[in-house]
Amino acid sequence: MKGRWLTKILAVVCASCLAVGVMCQSVFARDDSQYESEAAVEQPEATFVVLNGETSPTPEATDNRMTLPMLWHGEQVGQCAMVNGEPYMGVKAFCQALGLDAQIIDNASAVSMAMDGVVLLAQMGQAYYTCNDRYMYLENGPQIIDGAVALPVEELVKCMGLTACWDRVQWTLTMQDTKVRPLVSGGEYYNEADVYWLSRLIFAMAAEESLEAKVAVGSVCVNRIGEERFSGQNNIYEVVFAKNQFSVVSNGMIYVEPDESCVLAAKLALEGCDLAKGADYVARNDLGAGFEQVTTVDDLQFFTVA
Repeated sequence: MKGRWLTKILAVVCASCLAVGVMCQSVFARDDSQYESEAAVEQPEATFVVLNGETSPTPEATDNRMTLPMLWHGEQVGQCAMVNGEPYMGVKAFCQALGLDAQIIDNASAVSMAMDGVVLLAQMGQAYYTCNDRYMYLENGPQIIDGAVALPVEELVKCMGLTACWDRVQWTLTMQDTKVRPLVSGGEYYNEADVYWLSRLIFAMAAEESLEAKVAVGSVCVNRIGEERFSGQNNIYEVVFAKNQFSVVSNGMIYVEPDESCVLAAKLALEGCDLAKGADYVARNDLGAGFEQVTTVDDLQFFTVA
């Protein structure tokens, strides 16, 4: 802790020198040309449809239902457990129910699964799981069901590029296909410059905060991209270096090497995990008139324009 703060103090004192040094040495420093040549990565067509209706159960009724049947060709092949109104299923049980040939190692604390270009890892106590070197946030975390690690069915469908329909009126979850279309890998999906600058912004603003607070800071940056109120901010670099937006740029903290937790938080935010709940400003105190507080995470407050 002490060493980290000493590093920060030195960074502020030597901000101008540090900035010059990093800008000369880094291929990303003050250069967003890498965004121009990269084509958009196409995702596999995974679909998780939720059907509602006038007679669909309320969230309270949903929470009272402990299980949800999973169907394939009209026949029940498995059963999901409901966790805070969300269908979960053990990774092995899910693959077995659909007849998917997967290599699975699981116990009461972790699960690993490999099949047809899909590599999935999940561990109890972590608020995320990985699939093909991509990092996915789990609001309720992994769960233990029937002695094995379970994930939201929606996440399993996404990882394998499958299609499923959760009918909340008939109270069934129907799998539409079993053709696996692997999730695009992290190496293809993450833009290096996005991770580079977003992780540094997170470290500079929330190094001592929880993972959730770090992700929320990253979400603020992601939420600004392409927004009309933030004209000309079309990627992470442009958001971070927009004039007079983040003090950590002018004081040199943006150039301090982030730790692994900040890189992780950056990737979670880039995956669309918005723990800032749509906010596009973050501060440690009230921003005053003209701003509406959206949420608070640890010691950080998140705002949008009122």
